[in-house]
Amino acid sequence: MSRFVSDVLFHFVGRDHPSDHERNYDVLKRILSQGWVSHPPHDDTWGATSYKIDLSRPLVSEKMLVPTVTCYCDIPFEHLPLHLGKYGKFGLSLNKHLLIKYGARPVIYVPLRPDDWAGAHGGHTWLRDVEAAYRGFRTHIYDKLGQLRSARRSPGALPTSPEEAAAALDSALTLNFLAFIKPYDSFLSDGDVNYFYSEREWRKFGNQQFEPQDVKHVIVAEGYIDRLRRVLPQYAGKVVLAPE
Repeated sequence: MSRFVSDVLFHFVGRDHPSDHERNYDVLKRILSQGWVSHPPHDDTWGATSYKIDLSRPLVSEKMLVPTVTCYCDIPFEHLPLHLGKYGKFGLSLNKHLLIKYGARPVIYVPLRPDDWAGAHGGHTWLRDVEAAYRGFRTHIYDKLGQLRSARRSPGALPTSPEEAAAALDSALTLNFLAFIKPYDSFLSDGDVNYFYSEREWRKFGNQQFEPQDVKHVIVAEGYIDRLRRVLPQYAGKVVLAPE
């Protein structure tokens, strides 16, 4: 029976070069050899849980806040072909519960219409309002606290001072909310490379370590199954042909 969601999350390596099989094969081989799914600069460590903020950029551009995350898709194996056309035919799947253990969760999709810039309820309006509220918080509260805003508290603990409260709110807004916002043009076809809703994207901060037993599928294009099995025999029984 067909399912709407998967019990594994997939990570594909060809976002910028979906048709460059040799490049994507080499990237996948390196990921499997090192045992890490990573974000730039692709260190084989747990990586940073951080973000870069540029308040001169709009939130809708996804450049105002750039988090150090690794990304995955929640798509059943048999429904992957549409996704592979955008991200290439080389990737791996990891158990969903393993990734949840380390903080992975779905993004917050925000649908945009080309004509909703002036609407009261459109996605552009919502994003501009969130952006304005965040800029105001940063300008009038957070930035004015100076060094005091570095006050620390335990996760889940009630802030005990205005400085602690401002630091806690900034962390919650950036790490748990803004870093997971994903705008998309709802008028595009699902096959368009910029139609993101069909990806069912999950994100987690930092890199993700794994062992061969954590991997369910190693997906490759036609002609690469035997090559990968020879160089990485520990994954031989998991290598499968990309679905068409």
